[in-house]
Amino acid sequence: MLILALDSSTGVVTVAVARAGEDAPGAGEARREVLAEISVPSRGASETLLPAAHAALKLAGTDLGEMERILVGVGPGTFTGIRIALAAARALSLATGAALSRNSTLNALAAPASLDAGNPDVLAVLDAKRRQVFAQRFASDGPRGEILCATPGELAAQLPVREESREKDMLLVGDGAVRYREELSGLGRIPADASPLHRVTATGHVLSADLAPVPAREVVPLYVREPDAEVRRDLNPWSRS
Repeated sequence: MLILALDSSTGVVTVAVARAGEDAPGAGEARREVLAEISVPSRGASETLLPAAHAALKLAGTDLGEMERILVGVGPGTFTGIRIALAAARALSLATGAALSRNSTLNALAAPASLDAGNPDVLAVLDAKRRQVFAQRFASDGPRGEILCATPGELAAQLPVREESREKDMLLVGDGAVRYREELSGLGRIPADASPLHRVTATGHVLSADLAPVPAREVVPLYVREPDAEVRRDLNPWSRS
């Protein structure tokens, strides 16, 4: 099965073409091979996402009509970026007949670090703006607890099984871990700022996603927190009835 994975939940638009199934290297559920990936730092996902997808398809030596699954990152992340990716995924699915699958951005962020047996616990941390972060802890067999939205100072108190995580020397990854390195360093190890582990990638989605098909109506944004636009509207006296 050929997969087109895409995400624009962060400041990087990322697209990958992958193969999953018996014809891919590996064994069992791990039979997933990334054929090509394009990741582009961008503030304009609407102008970058589809060209990146076409570039990845060309690099993989295939075309959109060959895709059997469209895998999309549903957030958390930026309000606009999430909606652009979801709209693109639905449109591509409708145009090609390929089924849709979805995955959390935090799941994709944690996946590459979780592959290392030396990292029994990974805390994926995305900068949520407003002096907050989106965070979720992962073990080798998947997520532990819900997605949190908190200030860096509040995060430690909200983490599930906090003391156990510290004993295992948790690894923190993501732009939130980089931005709030000083406040979060007590929770575990944070790689150097330039480490690729801090980036959300389409490859991470391929590695971590449940590829079961999902109806388009269920592929919805995972905001976690109220979008900034809604907060600003509430603060605007002219928007009140």
